[in-house]
Amino acid sequence: MPLPSIRQWRRLLGKPDGLLSLIILGCITGIATSLVMALFMLGLDLILQQLNGAYRDDFESLSAPTRFALPILGSLALILLFRFTPTHSHAIGITHVLDRLQRGRSRLPASNAVFQFFAALISLGSGHSVGQEGPAVHVGAGIANQLGQKANRVPSQLRLLIGCGTAAAISSAFDTPLAGVLFAMEVILMEYSLLGFTPIIAASVTSAAMTRFLFGEHPAFVTDLAYQGSLTDLPFLLVAGLLIGLLAAGFNRSVRLFMQLRLHQRAARLLLAGLITGMLALGVPEVLGLGHDTINQAINGELVWSVLLVVLIAKFIATSAAVGLGVPAGLIGPTLLIGASAGGLMGSLLPGDGSPAFYALLGMAAMMSAVLHAPLAALIAVLELSLNAHAVFPAMIVVLGANLVCQHGLRIPSIYHSLLAFKGLTIETNPVRTALAQRSLSELATGQFTRLDLTQSDDQALRTVKDAQRWVVLQLTDASYLIDKTPLSQAVQDWVQLPAETRPAMADALKAVIPPFSRLVEVNQDINLLEAVRLLQREDTAGFLYSPDITSTVLITRAQLATVLTTEGDLR
Repeated sequence: MPLPSIRQWRRLLGKPDGLLSLIILGCITGIATSLVMALFMLGLDLILQQLNGAYRDDFESLSAPTRFALPILGSLALILLFRFTPTHSHAIGITHVLDRLQRGRSRLPASNAVFQFFAALISLGSGHSVGQEGPAVHVGAGIANQLGQKANRVPSQLRLLIGCGTAAAISSAFDTPLAGVLFAMEVILMEYSLLGFTPIIAASVTSAAMTRFLFGEHPAFVTDLAYQGSLTDLPFLLVAGLLIGLLAAGFNRSVRLFMQLRLHQRAARLLLAGLITGMLALGVPEVLGLGHDTINQAINGELVWSVLLVVLIAKFIATSAAVGLGVPAGLIGPTLLIGASAGGLMGSLLPGDGSPAFYALLGMAAMMSAVLHAPLAALIAVLELSLNAHAVFPAMIVVLGANLVCQHGLRIPSIYHSLLAFKGLTIETNPVRTALAQRSLSELATGQFTRLDLTQSDDQALRTVKDAQRWVVLQLTDASYLIDKTPLSQAVQDWVQLPAETRPAMADALKAVIPPFSRLVEVNQDINLLEAVRLLQREDTAGFLYSPDITSTVLITRAQLATVLTTEGDLR
């Protein structure tokens, strides 16, 4: 049986409906994302091997002057990168993805993802206290989004493909495919959708399989912990969760303090971040880079409480400075190290049967959950990292305590919402408004209408009405109005039967049958349904006219919008 031709593949992937085409795009996304992430990790390994030898995380082997100078040199390289690249490509990271989901018709520019790739290489290669997950998500989402744009996908499906790219990126970076799926749902899309699960799972599994094919089994963290505690440990687990919740709230506040520093030049902010990291690295080299080696030591019980305390304080400050001052990379990896250090410290000090190593693993989940508002993704990450189902129950206790304090008690927003708020941007969190903001007006559009320009001659108007479809858009000099063909045709017949000498201009006769509340709002760009509903609050509005390009115009009526909002019918 011959393989489908390129034209047949493009026709299949361009179908607006059908789950199969979305699954295929998800699989392609997984393969492409894993290849790009493999290139990124190889490039990062090459940089770090020049510094640290065979083991890329071994910043401790560097001399003190090198540890001090390295992040400062990285900041200088970032300053040059920002200066010699277009300004429009500088919006990057998960915050950029979230913003484009809500305000950018779910379209991600390719240039921003390319900039993110190289900026992250510089940031991580120079030892800044940041992670690779934010850049991975942006790059993965960008790849998926570009595939969707090439396949002419509608905004809601572009949004779903961004979730596919996110899951593929997390899966490739950590070798945690299920956590990648839940991260995409909780943090990026902020909803659980039956339609979305299958393509996102396909992308995540494909990415994990491809990465394992290229690199073999590559878990980010290795542990063989087995939970041996008892029910008497539950109060201590809850206390640990509450304390980590306070720590997460403090981290959010610390990041905001650095954001609010009165340094308006990006160069000054990046240099300050490099200086702070370099000074901390003089005494605590563990603050440099991803910190995966330190996390592995913590979750395997190789660090004493005094070392954990020093690492916790230094990493907390260095990461807050890097994120708050705008170093272009992620924050999940450093957050996991902060959580592992805090958890291990509490395991050393709190009574009970749980070991410091086990508490370090739970601390990672609690810190990630509280900082990102992603409890399920954090719990599944613990399950996939520990390969121990018995760890899930105590992890749930710790995550519960952390979220109670941070999210519900102190009402601290997700760190990504805090970063967006600093830029004057907001993300809808009300479920109804969120659902409306995630769908675009163009997804309801129809071209099944006739335009009637009343500046035409009477003969032209007669022919137009005769051949009109059900809906007719009467176009006047100042506005457009929506009229059903039936009363319009009756008005034309009445006009034709009048004596020619007493017959008014047809335009005047047709204007008389324009019903109230029939004016159409003309929009120059696609808007989401939340904005559309707000515009419909104007009583004289019957719908919208939208011109996606200079050659076409589409109609969206109030009735179409009401049908979608009040029935079980979905957007195409």
